Amino acid sequence: MKKPLTIKDIAELANVSIATVSRVLNNNSWVADKTRARVEKVIQEQQFSPNLLARGMISKKTQTLAIVVSDISNPYFVMLVAQIENESLRAGYKVTLYDTQSANKSSSQGEIIPEENIFNSITDSQIDGVIILGGNIDYNNVPDSYLQELKKLCAAIPVIVVGRQLADVDYSCVERDQSGCVALATNHLISKGYKTIGFIGGSKSVYITQQRIDAFKKTLQQANITVEDNHIVLNNFYLQHGYEAVEKLLSQSEELPEAIVAINDHVAKGAIRALKDRQISVPDNIAIVSCEYFPGSEYFIPRITTVNHHNELIGKTVMQALMTLLKDEAQAVTPEKIRLSLMPGESC
Repeated sequence: MKKPLTIKDIAELANVSIATVSRVLNNNSWVADKTRARVEKVIQEQQFSPNLLARGMISKKTQTLAIVVSDISNPYFVMLVAQIENESLRAGYKVTLYDTQSANKSSSQGEIIPEENIFNSITDSQIDGVIILGGNIDYNNVPDSYLQELKKLCAAIPVIVVGRQLADVDYSCVERDQSGCVALATNHLISKGYKTIGFIGGSKSVYITQQRIDAFKKTLQQANITVEDNHIVLNNFYLQHGYEAVEKLLSQSEELPEAIVAINDHVAKGAIRALKDRQISVPDNIAIVSCEYFPGSEYFIPRITTVNHHNELIGKTVMQALMTLLKDEAQAVTPEKIRLSLMPGESC
């Protein structure tokens, strides 16, 4: 079997240095046109295709990105990871995925991997850039050990976070409109004449829950509608929590609100199942609207009225911000928030 050619072989055939070949391969402008043409001719004649590691040994880059996600089974993260990976491939990068399972701590599906360990591993690896989706960064009280390792990671590698900007940590952040999605959903119910409105889902320990519940209360107050605390259940973000939230509403109040705002489509579906089990019809007896669309909800019965965050645009925005950092065009990037849209359905 013929031995594969190396960069050294190409350099000898083109009568140039190994460094010159590496500059040509990495499209470095500091190569004379005649020299570049000679090297490219040899590369073409020899059908030479260097692997990513060979390029990385010279350019210090491997065209590899890391995505750290807190629960890949969550539809929100599935959508976002798929879009980011698609955009990464278009830009010539491959993706390494780290799933910590930290967002679904009640799940028995997988072991929770400390994110600090993953940050350490990434720092020691040949990774060009990192995208963080959820995890400890989403909690109201971020562990000190996490912050320390995050700061080390950000000092070593460009980092983009989809979430919030922490003080004194140097990374670029793509924020979603957490307040706007709730205001849009709640105002839709108000416009339909509902006067008693509840809120279900989310976790008190996660910052987006506080943002969304604050927006919910503010929207009701602006419409001169009383906020009923016994119509608010904050438990978590998954199907079973929508079901359990309805059970709690029934146990702590003599009657259900006229309408419910669910923190996402999963919680809305769980709530609708619980209501159906008790012969309570949606939307005839109670209306439900969701703050966050998950793919497939348009095929649920009843079709859920929900808010589309346009994750396909979020994925593109993330990659644009990261590419800017990787090209050293900026030290920090502050992308605009993606606009939201209401998807009318049959649940309200």
